[in-house]
Amino acid sequence: NTAESQKYACCPLPPYLEDSGCVMEEDDNGGRPLRDVCFHLLKLYSDRHYDLDQLLDPRSVTSDPLDYRLSWHLWEVLRTLNYTHLFKQSRGVLNASYAAQLESEGLWEWAVFVQLHEPDVQ
Repeated sequence: NTAESQKYACCPLPPYLEDSGCVMEEDDNGGRPLRDVCFHLLKLYSDRHYDLDQLLDPRSVTSDPLDYRLSWHLWEVLRTLNYTHLFKQSRGVLNASYAAQLESEGLWEWAVFVQLHEPDVQ
């Protein structure tokens, strides 16, 4: 609860923004500031119901908002640890986006593998 001029530490920015100075980078989708994925993991550790959408946002790791590699793998690890409170729509976007990314690289076999990890498919 300090004033802007009295900050004693910079916000935990993603690695690609670290050298940009002590600035709050705003998210385009909701006004939430961008944070480093490690910050989100610590928040999840302290609050088991922390918002997973922020944690799995690709921009918390890389400047490419369409690079879902780490986000998808991190989601699979979190899912095995019984963190299951990610909305169905967000899970679908995560799986479909990573599968599309793999398919665009010619790795369609791995894209099928990713799609097989969607538990709610009938």
